[in-house]
Amino acid sequence: MENEMQLLMARIAHLGELTEADARRIVNDVYKDGVVSREEAEALFHLNEQLSDRDPLWVERFIEAIKDFLLTREAPEGWISDDEADWLIGIIGRDGHVETESEIDLMLALLRQAEGAPESLSRFCLEAVSRRIIEAGVADEAMSDRMRRVLSAPAGEGALWVTRHEATVLFRTNDAIANAPNAKSWNNVFAKAILNHLVSAAHPDPTTESDALARDAWLKDNKASVGGFFSRMANAFTSGTWFDKISQDEEAAARARYMAKEAAAKTGKAVSEEEEKWFLRRLGWDKTVSPAERTLIDLLNNEAPGFARGLREATQSIEAA
Repeated sequence: MENEMQLLMARIAHLGELTEADARRIVNDVYKDGVVSREEAEALFHLNEQLSDRDPLWVERFIEAIKDFLLTREAPEGWISDDEADWLIGIIGRDGHVETESEIDLMLALLRQAEGAPESLSRFCLEAVSRRIIEAGVADEAMSDRMRRVLSAPAGEGALWVTRHEATVLFRTNDAIANAPNAKSWNNVFAKAILNHLVSAAHPDPTTESDALARDAWLKDNKASVGGFFSRMANAFTSGTWFDKISQDEEAAARARYMAKEAAAKTGKAVSEEEEKWFLRRLGWDKTVSPAERTLIDLLNNEAPGFARGLREATQSIEAA
């Protein structure tokens, strides 16, 4: 049986084709007791890389086999250790290898189901999703959803909200596909993630709003809405130390709180053209606005005119410096 299976695996690797029957035999027979060593796991990775057309059953079993090995067979159980993350990143990213969608989905499954994982794995997965989108030249529904999932993964980068690093990757990705026929869901993921980052950066103490600001709450779906967060926070812009971290100037922060209150109090008040142009410049945009960037502006218009006005005022002293 062992020689027969070795011949089968060699044939599949040579032809690059895998039938449902082949997948069942490999996973059920060769790995019937589960993947028990990194050598067996690496054999699965190498075989997966050889396949030109991956049977859905194979992908499902491949992900389950590696996930089970890392989360239950190796210590610490339920966690991805630094050593495991290094090994996984090394084998997926070997020799400039372009990550397959099945490998990305494996990392997403680990980040979602592990009790914890190193930041390095989350960042690697985020970059992998970004690379796939940039190489394709478009963000379709499937890859947009993968971006949403990696940004909202519980065992992700660690912060409750979207970090500067994640925002930077989103900007870079969107710049590369700005004029492509991207899925509408991409625009929504981009807009909600960037706005979450901006709000958490301006908040005096984001941890006090951990439930409302939590990335998974903002990114739980592909709708262009943040669940009424700003309507609940409208009055808070005028108190405490909102905008202080961004302005780095007490007087500018005070003006920002006042302007935010004024703008938020005006029913139907949208972000003005002047504020819109400023907002784009502040985020480093001096080009034609892409659909994803427009979705971000529309989100500000519809849900956060007070925040947008305060954000602009808070940074006046920085721009003048």
